[in-house]
Amino acid sequence: MDGPLPLLLVIVAATIPAALLHELGRAAAALALTKGRVCVLLGSGRTVRTIRVGRLMIGATKGWLWGGECLHAPSASKRRATAILLTGPLASNLAFAAALTAAITWDAGARDHAALQLGLFVFALVALTRASVDLVRAR
Repeated sequence: MDGPLPLLLVIVAATIPAALLHELGRAAAALALTKGRVCVLLGSGRTVRTIRVGRLMIGATKGWLWGGECLHAPSASKRRATAILLTGPLASNLAFAAALTAAITWDAGARDHAALQLGLFVFALVALTRASVDLVRAR
């Protein structure tokens, strides 16, 4: 795996699950703390595809690579809204720790499965970046 193109493809491939995990962390808290529907959008704009599971709806938009959001009932108290907001970065930080630990402790990963180990490292960094940017933006 040499060159910038394969690395760029690994980054793009790691971005989607990191964004989904981040927003699903928020959705889990929103489902627990609110009574209405919860909508997770990957990207921004109009939805192209949606999946509905009970009160949870997951949708992908045309710009699915760029960001995401979790929409819930606006009637939630400030305390509950803050808890929902912070569970996204918490989920991303937990994913960062798990992926980094798996990548570092993988015996013979660099020799036998270099691309997968690189994918774990990139996923960890993307998850950490999403959590950090989200916390800075929330401030």
